[in-house]
Amino acid sequence: MKRRFHAIVRSARWVVPGVIALTAFGYFFVRDRKSGEGKDDPLAGRSGSELELLEVRRFEPPRPGGGSTIATPTAIATTDARLVDEPGNGERLDGGLSAQLALTDPEAGGWMGEKLSDRVGKQLGRLKKALILQSGESAGLIAALLSDDCQGSWLVPDPISRHEKGRIFSTAETEVRALSLSGTAEVAAELQRWGERFDAARIKFKVVRISPGQDEHEQFETIVLANGDGATGGGSARSQESARWRLRWHSPTEGAAPLIREIMLEHAESSDLELGGETLFADRTAAAMAGVRAYPHQYLQGNNHWARVIPQAEGGALLGYNGLAVGDADGDGIDDIYVPDGGALPNRLLIHLADGTLDDRSVVAGVDWLEQTVAALFVDLDNDGDQDLVAAATPFLLFMENDGHGKFTFRGAHHSATNPFSLAAADYDGDRLLDIYLCNYSGSGTNGAGSSGTIGSYPIPYTDAENGVANVLLKNLGGFCFRDVTEETGLDKNNTRFSQAASWEDFDGDGDPDLYVANDFGRNNLYRNDQGPTPGSRLFVDVAAGAGVEDQASGMSVAWGDYDRDGQPDLYVSNMFSSAGNRVTYQKRFLNSRAADEVTATRRMARGNTLFRARGDGRFEDLSEVAGVAMARWAWGSLFADLDNDGWEDLVVANGYLTNDRADDL
Repeated sequence: MKRRFHAIVRSARWVVPGVIALTAFGYFFVRDRKSGEGKDDPLAGRSGSELELLEVRRFEPPRPGGGSTIATPTAIATTDARLVDEPGNGERLDGGLSAQLALTDPEAGGWMGEKLSDRVGKQLGRLKKALILQSGESAGLIAALLSDDCQGSWLVPDPISRHEKGRIFSTAETEVRALSLSGTAEVAAELQRWGERFDAARIKFKVVRISPGQDEHEQFETIVLANGDGATGGGSARSQESARWRLRWHSPTEGAAPLIREIMLEHAESSDLELGGETLFADRTAAAMAGVRAYPHQYLQGNNHWARVIPQAEGGALLGYNGLAVGDADGDGIDDIYVPDGGALPNRLLIHLADGTLDDRSVVAGVDWLEQTVAALFVDLDNDGDQDLVAAATPFLLFMENDGHGKFTFRGAHHSATNPFSLAAADYDGDRLLDIYLCNYSGSGTNGAGSSGTIGSYPIPYTDAENGVANVLLKNLGGFCFRDVTEETGLDKNNTRFSQAASWEDFDGDGDPDLYVANDFGRNNLYRNDQGPTPGSRLFVDVAAGAGVEDQASGMSVAWGDYDRDGQPDLYVSNMFSSAGNRVTYQKRFLNSRAADEVTATRRMARGNTLFRARGDGRFEDLSEVAGVAMARWAWGSLFADLDNDGWEDLVVANGYLTNDRADDL
């Protein structure tokens, strides 16, 4: 197996001798032809920044009759991976670790609201367990969580408005209810009635706001998001509800678990799906991957598993920032999937067969690299009608030519993927060649790890960072030659903001693609594509502030779509919804220690996603909360798609984050 990233700089007429540089990750740098200087440098004077040939390490399949289809991770494991298991390490690590663990105790830091939130969380956990029972025992367990003088409103929605969506979906919305229930028996019965509509594992509670009293056992108030999902009507339908409850608590004695004194429904939105004997979507992953030998061994292993056997120096992607690409790789008219992976794990090209299953053709196709690959695109770079492949394999952007049948030839690399996150392609200058925009994130430094998928340099300031790595626009010159035109096109302005995603769209209707960039820490960009000073040239101007779409939050994806069918492209940006952020930023201790503008900015970062409606005059309005699409949890990817073929664009949002096996594992 080739265990390292070999760099061989070649040309049809010459070979650059020698090793250029060896990195800490075992890479050799490859120079871009535009970087050569000096009369003796064969790179000097060449136009177009032609790409160098580069040999990447590839996965070698097992010999017939034995072995796994993936790299053996234990072969590259180091003593670092076993550090926590070795005898005596507890003493060696205890010094700094104890101090860090102490910071996780909210009471030690004076965060009374978070201390109460922990207690409320435990009580809500008991409530969920009681609701799961759905038996005579359930009411008694619920009643134990209520005070004797408990009051409540009706919790099960009785809709005041209903919106039909075709013959499949219907949604209902319920506004605030008055307190009409009195005593533990009535309130417990209503809670039980609310919970019995949902599947046991599909009930979730999140505390998003807390107003502490003067001391820990005085009455205090919380806002809780209550979500449920379950089959109804004997399995012929499915109901989902997102509700906002206001709960007032008190602790009978100091140190005692808080009890619910008052529970009131503030708002509820429910959706009913008529199944008609079939589900709209069904998970077919296991069936489709039945013939892929790597599926159980590579993809069904969690991050904690790979973190113990793949050193970070091999490019282990502990945060799972690797994207995927969908396109017709083999020219049969059916979309296939290219799955990048972390360092030391091979990338996979999964060909979609006519029967719906997938076939692993990674080795034959020549794209089974072991380099950490964070993003990929299937695009036709040479206008020959087939899908070529662009992949960001740190620190290179790799270009692969497709022969039309799913076999790829390496055509060159551009040394611009410093810490890549995503790619976006468009013909920005109208020359009928697709150009590539690369989103980079942060750089390495003394204050961070600096490997792809991690924060190498911390954002400063956190809510308005300007110290990330610059993104890059590569102009397609034809023949798989590309030139960095970031500066000359104006895209170097506001270009160091920890970018995660970008998307092209002609938002102003002038016939050329404009560019929106979502940044993780601070303001986003909307680069309007204008005619430059010379015929055929283009110049981008960042108009995000004037258009009202800076969206100073934790931008992670961008989607364009005309959701209201007015002929104007609207914009949806996925961000981070943080229940802890919503609690902490409204507590007195936070307010007293921050400037007003910092408080506002930090609250905005925890609010959630943003839907911008185009007004038709070059500006947008934020209708996120009105449309009910702000809270989509910790959101990453987003997409407008008409899921039920009724002519209206729906929204799909991918969300989630890492959860460790141990709460104290920092």
